[in-house]
Amino acid sequence: MSKNSEDELVVFDTNALIQIHTQERFSQLALSVYQKAGYIGVCNRVVPEMAGATGAMVRSKSLSKADRNKIQSFLLDNLENWPVLPVSKTVCRKAFDLCRKHPLKGADAVHLAAALDMQLFRELRFFTLDKTLYQAALKEKVPVVAVSEFEGGR
Repeated sequence: MSKNSEDELVVFDTNALIQIHTQERFSQLALSVYQKAGYIGVCNRVVPEMAGATGAMVRSKSLSKADRNKIQSFLLDNLENWPVLPVSKTVCRKAFDLCRKHPLKGADAVHLAAALDMQLFRELRFFTLDKTLYQAALKEKVPVVAVSEFEGGR
């Protein structure tokens, strides 16, 4: 599959979407992946998770309220255009199994399980900026957007 294909689906986790709009370590990568992807997909748990994560960032003073509103509007404005991967019973079971197999947080396992489920129907690449989730995706044979800092061991 071509990395810059017009019909490529890139499934973003919550942090990867947030970093499109911030000035953090991987923000330039996140913006570049977003701009080059043919389609963006998200797990439906991104919606409440985005609200919670950006709210926490405002409370910790790492994000302004204006930037939080911009990020949240970006998500809500684009939901109609993006494939939204549901959290079905099958996805929940896969997430449970992934947590038993890999050192994942439950929420991260849900993102990966949803991508695993979606790839049964469509080629995709999974984009996460969490090293543990990235490595679990590789072990589960989910194609990922390469993050050079996460390659190789540990």
